[in-house]
Amino acid sequence: MSRFAAALDFGSSKIALAVGEKTDSGVRIISYHDVPSAGIESGEIVNDFKVEEVVRGLVEQAKADLPEEIDSVTFGLSGRVLHSKNVPIQITRRDPSSYILEEEVRQITRARYKTPLEGDEIVFEAVPQKYSTEDRIGITYDEIIGMVGGQLEVDFKLFYGRRSLRDRRVNVLQKLELKPGKAILNGIASARAVLSRPEMENGVALVDIGKGSTEVAIIKDNIVRHVAIIPFGGESVTTDIKNVANITRDWAEMVKLRHGRCCEEYAIENKKLVLKSENETVEGELEMSLLIRTVEARLSEILDAVRYVIEQSGYARRISSGVVITGGVSHHEDLLQLASSLLGQKVRLAAPQGAIDNGSVEEAYDVYASTVVGLVLEALDPMLSHAIDLSEEAKPAQQAEAQRIQDTLFEEEKVNEATEPTLSNREMRERRKEEERRAKEEERRAKEERKRLEKERKAAEDERKKKEKKGPSFIDMLFSDNNNA
Repeated sequence: MSRFAAALDFGSSKIALAVGEKTDSGVRIISYHDVPSAGIESGEIVNDFKVEEVVRGLVEQAKADLPEEIDSVTFGLSGRVLHSKNVPIQITRRDPSSYILEEEVRQITRARYKTPLEGDEIVFEAVPQKYSTEDRIGITYDEIIGMVGGQLEVDFKLFYGRRSLRDRRVNVLQKLELKPGKAILNGIASARAVLSRPEMENGVALVDIGKGSTEVAIIKDNIVRHVAIIPFGGESVTTDIKNVANITRDWAEMVKLRHGRCCEEYAIENKKLVLKSENETVEGELEMSLLIRTVEARLSEILDAVRYVIEQSGYARRISSGVVITGGVSHHEDLLQLASSLLGQKVRLAAPQGAIDNGSVEEAYDVYASTVVGLVLEALDPMLSHAIDLSEEAKPAQQAEAQRIQDTLFEEEKVNEATEPTLSNREMRERRKEEERRAKEEERRAKEERKRLEKERKAAEDERKKKEKKGPSFIDMLFSDNNNA
């Protein structure tokens, strides 16, 4: 296996190609190039020819940075719609006294990518959530390896969508004589790039606000618990500014990037932006207060959708590390304050900093690079994704080996998703004990969270009362006098 890995982010605002190198201390990004997108809308390829031309140019640029040819390319998956469901699988092992080994468990996971779905839908990610044997219920991957048993149950979370989302990306790579590697959901890739290990263990929601969509990934105990795509992002903000100010999209984008604060309370009243071209022609005018109200309204809508996704996932009270936001929109001033208020969680903004080695190219540390950097990391050192390597799947020898393992080690049966498997009395007692333990733990964490929120509310109330006692500041009186005048 090469120590290098290449990855492509087919983004709506840009297409980025990065190459990483595995080192003794981690992964170093040795090449990064991006160009404005063409032929992509909301993460979906709509013009294969334009995308192919852009990728060809990126590959030529990257070749100058590399000591060897680019072979396979890992790529990201996004789109307007992503589905998920829980699928438990029961395994009858042929030799109950033999140890459960990594390759056996890995093969069980690989088989989930062939799960039959409706229409042209396919599985993008199959993520094991927990494992159970006759003796142990709800244990982790690290715990199950090395155990023995005749029955093995694995609870999977399947994330799936239209086959064309993946196949059109594969077609672009194949036309450029590049082998498709792993296809990884963008939200999972971004999470890998910007989250710390304690955050992924304690529970966290990653929010990547891009141009055409917003990706949400919830990680708990180092396992991807939920992924969702909200079908709008930064482009919606640009469109609102364009319509409100009656200016071109280019002017709206520039105004958003330079002046797009998102908390109206920080706006300076009566300040107006006058938009002039290079020849001093006035292209438009926009009051700052109106601009900020517009940006705040749309970003509030996005964050409300994020909060809904988190609540629907069932993990709203289980992400003690809060919410981490990345992507281009995270450059907005005051986003941290707005997000903290609307999400009811502690929030931080993040870029790929600690995830990659020092000495990586400068561009790799920017928030715009989160997805492509995460793709490189998962290609070289998988941690969150269980995506299969498409270049390996195409090899007959690989398929034959998979069938040999299946025939030798186990038989599997899908558990009816609407019913619970039959359990012995001992198993039922153990399961109840485990559920009671988890319920008590969740109750304890919920109490701590309520105390924290109440403490913050009281501190904010005390601060407000102090300000009221002091009276208006000199600045407040100054602006008040100007307005009265």
